[in-house]
Amino acid sequence: MFRVMTGKLLFLSSILIFSAGYASGQTGGCDVPDGMKKEQKLPCLKASSILLDQPTLTPTQLTNGPDFDASQADATSFKFFTEADTIHCYFRPHYAFQKVPGDSMKFQCWQMTPDGGFYSKKGERISVDSVKVVVDEDKGGAKSASLYRSDDAQNQHEIKADRVKVKYLKPAYPDHNPRFNEVFTAVAATRIMWVLGFPADEVYPAGAAACIGCGPDPFGNKLAENKASLKDAPDVFKVVNVERELPLDQIAPEDDETWSWADTAKSYSDGEWSRQQKVEFDAYRLALGLIHYHNALPQQNRLVCAQWDNAAPAVPKHCRKPMIYVHDMGSTFGKKRSSFDLFGTNPRGNYSAWLPQTVFANGENCELRATLLGDKQVLKEAQDLMIQRVSKLDKDTVKAIFRSARFQMMDQQQIKRLKEKGSQNPEEAALDEWTNTFLSRVEEIHTAKNCKAN
Repeated sequence: MFRVMTGKLLFLSSILIFSAGYASGQTGGCDVPDGMKKEQKLPCLKASSILLDQPTLTPTQLTNGPDFDASQADATSFKFFTEADTIHCYFRPHYAFQKVPGDSMKFQCWQMTPDGGFYSKKGERISVDSVKVVVDEDKGGAKSASLYRSDDAQNQHEIKADRVKVKYLKPAYPDHNPRFNEVFTAVAATRIMWVLGFPADEVYPAGAAACIGCGPDPFGNKLAENKASLKDAPDVFKVVNVERELPLDQIAPEDDETWSWADTAKSYSDGEWSRQQKVEFDAYRLALGLIHYHNALPQQNRLVCAQWDNAAPAVPKHCRKPMIYVHDMGSTFGKKRSSFDLFGTNPRGNYSAWLPQTVFANGENCELRATLLGDKQVLKEAQDLMIQRVSKLDKDTVKAIFRSARFQMMDQQQIKRLKEKGSQNPEEAALDEWTNTFLSRVEEIHTAKNCKAN
């Protein structure tokens, strides 16, 4: 059955900033029936788009998100975080129940107000003295945790508190395992997608997360319960990021909201996609090439509905605008792992690893380095589209993105090298290296030759 996400008003405001519309060339959409099976997702994938109208973001929106409205900053401050902020929250068991939880250190939690209450999803304060976490299991065996007042004996009134995902470092910065550099890379990658006009989750830097009930390592310990009192001292995780998913309805039959790169490659090559869809897909692959996203794993992808049919209620429901996007872009600004990698993982947030990972393996023939299971070459129309869009990624904007993501403190090997070379300000020099290399990637898109005409 499809899963409905909250926060539709937040996304609608984003659509207004994104020039109030999606790119042209949409298809007729797809049906989303109750009891939908995984194999029934394919028509939605074939009808999907990726491209948004490109926004013009202010420096503040570049930091806070494309939907940030300065005129309502006080009312919406709970949504946005900077590296100077500490988020206070109450642990929500989640990843201990997941079949494929991933490897990055993370946890979910309900956000708390500074005086010990909770925020609603609209930012309203929820006063409560004592709470309990109840873990339920659905008919399919999937477990999920909900929040209730302790005196709600029958668990009839769930507390609909604002919920976020937090990624943390282990060990703590600056001695952290670079495997967990997603704390930094996901912040930069999502902002680059915002600027280019592609859907992306909202990921923010935060100075710390003070979490009641987390323990010192909730992900590593597979923590499956929270019996902490609201008055208990929190565990504090320093240098974190805070993530909110796009507030769209996930098309998630049998609790599976993913899509496969193999299926998109087939739709592309078999002629099932329109010309516009192919252009969007190739433009997206070029955008992902800028950050060297190469992980063609379906579990990092989301299939969502951006607009339902407004006609009279029908069975099955009809999604007019299905969309696909990569929701987890942490494995970026690095390279694909090799057998010589010490930890057997993809290096991420590693400057020396990312430096040779150009967008094109063969720029003279417009052949991508990371094909994501698709054709090596991209369409000339996609190149032309991206040449227009990357014009907004000038030096000041790119450097501001990397500074917001804290790239100046991410790669300790880079900082050490710059210090040893005598840099008087190695952090600023690190930002310059990241910025200049990224701009060289942008130039590749400008100069690639012999892209596909058809």
